[in-house]
Amino acid sequence: MTGAQGGWGWTTSFAVAVALAGCARASNVPAQRPVGETMRGTFTSAEGTRGLAVYRPARVSTNGAARPLVVMLHGCTQTADDMARGTRMNAAADAAEFVVLYPEQPAQAHPLKCWNWYLPEHSTRGRGEAALLAAMIDSLVRAEGIAPGRVSLVGMSAGAAMAANLGVAYPERYAALALHSGIPALGATDVVGAMSVMRQGAGDGDLLGVVALAAMGARARAIPVVVLHGDADKVVSPNNLRATVREWMYVNAHAPGAKEPVEEHLLSGVGHAWSGGSPDGTYTAPSGPDATAMIVAFLRRVGSI
Repeated sequence: MTGAQGGWGWTTSFAVAVALAGCARASNVPAQRPVGETMRGTFTSAEGTRGLAVYRPARVSTNGAARPLVVMLHGCTQTADDMARGTRMNAAADAAEFVVLYPEQPAQAHPLKCWNWYLPEHSTRGRGEAALLAAMIDSLVRAEGIAPGRVSLVGMSAGAAMAANLGVAYPERYAALALHSGIPALGATDVVGAMSVMRQGAGDGDLLGVVALAAMGARARAIPVVVLHGDADKVVSPNNLRATVREWMYVNAHAPGAKEPVEEHLLSGVGHAWSGGSPDGTYTAPSGPDATAMIVAFLRRVGSI
């Protein structure tokens, strides 16, 4: 793969938190719950350089097992820190003991900081952003000693569309997908097509499944997928939920090997926002069902965390 070898550049290291160890406190004041550590930096490969944040949970498993990894791909105009705040995924990582990677798209790569999910030169195996993200993830897997077969991709909006594309481009590398308010894999090949799919929906999910399975090629395999979408979304049509579900049902029914579940959640009253998210982040719907909890529960059920 082009860009399989890359380099890290840690710009800042934040050691987080101590549970008031060594500090005097009254006996009736509860101890602060330990939190993890966030590292911020850059990753460079042949396809370019991207910023990122990595969150390491506070606790380490006592059974010696390698920790899993959850990759969080943000939506347009967002940043790594914004997505971390809005989803509260770091708190979930502390509870379930998994590492979180937040890649970050700069304005130089897209004016609105969107992942270029709709361009084949960025969304297919060995090319552009897809290759860069795959190389970044592979490098972190090696550096952190992540358990083989326990890397999950989670995305919001444009990030969900890119996560779906990565699942098709590199099916052998990712254990599960969680797609919130996104577009089916390979749902568009240019800007005009992207705008149409966002407004109207992707159409025939079974046909998209045929296309996705063909793109997987000899590496084709079934992947557990959970799809979430607000029924009041005015930015990305909720019709994309059904198309995405149908796409992955087709893939998982026809790919070699064990069959895997495809789970869907149509979120009542939720717009284009992370359901149940924190108001400290953008594009969140605090009153909606807790998408982070639903995603983590799904990843637990399929064994990827």
